[in-house]
Amino acid sequence: MRPDDGRRRPSEVMAALGILQLGDPRLTTPARELRFPGDEREAARVLQRLSGVADAVLRAHTFSAGAMGLAAPQIGEPVALALFRPANAPQIVLVNPVVAEASPADPGEWEETTEGCLSFFDFRCLLRRPKRIVVRYRTPIGEPRETVFDEGRLARDVLHEIDHLGGVLCLDHAERGRPSAYVV
Repeated sequence: MRPDDGRRRPSEVMAALGILQLGDPRLTTPARELRFPGDEREAARVLQRLSGVADAVLRAHTFSAGAMGLAAPQIGEPVALALFRPANAPQIVLVNPVVAEASPADPGEWEETTEGCLSFFDFRCLLRRPKRIVVRYRTPIGEPRETVFDEGRLARDVLHEIDHLGGVLCLDHAERGRPSAYVV
């Protein structure tokens, strides 16, 4: 189905770039953790593939929120690896990320706003997320790291991609009785 003007829908563009779309069971299957030492080559291979798709996405679309994230399961790679391309900052790569802390502690104080997903790019989800998170993860060569994400939308974007690694979509966070998705 195409808009009346004949252009491809955003989800069709993302599918053509190799991003799995809503309904594909690989998007809701939890990714497996990479082991270190041992999985360094696999991490490098998946990161190279993920980076190539991210490059293509950035050529096809301008992100007004200033960042773009992509998780390995979104390109059919069932491993716990995600990358972020914040505007005017170096790329961030998270392997086996775990949220160690989120704040504020009271979900009633979390920020409510919309977020998009390359796997269903025709609409946005409305949900609450913490404003600040601490994430423990590994680099692609297995070095342990811990980072605080609290600038702009970065905490939200990181949580979105960590959700993907667990087989969770932003739609899964919908609150009963509240609108949860908006067509773009």
